[in-house]
Amino acid sequence: MAKPFDFTVHPLFRHVKPETVEYLVANSRLETYPRGHIVLTEGSEGSRFFVLAHGSVRVFYTDPTGRQVVVKLFQAPVAFGEMECIAGVPYLESVEALEKSTALEIPRHIFLLALRQSQELTYNMVVDLAARLCIAAQNERSLAFNTVERRLATLLHAHVTLFGLPAPGGIMIRIPLSQDSLAQSLGVARRSVTRALARWTKEGLIKKAGGRFVVADVERLAANGDLSLLPIAYSLANGLEKSLNPASKPPR
Repeated sequence: MAKPFDFTVHPLFRHVKPETVEYLVANSRLETYPRGHIVLTEGSEGSRFFVLAHGSVRVFYTDPTGRQVVVKLFQAPVAFGEMECIAGVPYLESVEALEKSTALEIPRHIFLLALRQSQELTYNMVVDLAARLCIAAQNERSLAFNTVERRLATLLHAHVTLFGLPAPGGIMIRIPLSQDSLAQSLGVARRSVTRALARWTKEGLIKKAGGRFVVADVERLAANGDLSLLPIAYSLANGLEKSLNPASKPPR
């Protein structure tokens, strides 16, 4: 059974009337996914809106050959799938659980009805979408202009931001990562990732301990990446909190 979660405290529902949240929860289903589960697939019908309560996921594109490129890392509390539900189009990206995760799956017609009836929910969605569109736009620039090594450093730093834990000798990324998975996430050849990781290991910047990466100097890793980019690691706890405060509460 999924761990109980009070969705009235989810940042997406900040200032939303309790009866609206109760309506959404009552007409949706709470699902728990194991690590590695594909929550939604690019090209499938955009029939559900997902509100992540626990856990984390990666958002990625896949080309016809099976090559993948990660575009976002989401950690609860967060939401996804709303663009396709609103536009009435198939999902544009795939989403995979990075760890055991729980989400409220809201049917499209229920979600759209709630948007029409709640300006607070609509406002929250607009703020969240704008923040993620900014990340997507900058990610396109990174794909076009940054080297593989710089993109790898940015990706590892994003994992540190979401999944970092104090460990002997630095910060450990608690999510398992391999050279193959990192190369797949960047959509590049494994040898490019191997070369960069070998150099950083020799310099003492990173190491492997118990199958997990440990970063000795997070600031130096960040400097090897693109500091001008908005991080692809995203959570509503960081995104909406910056915009939603008593002063910015939408007028009734």
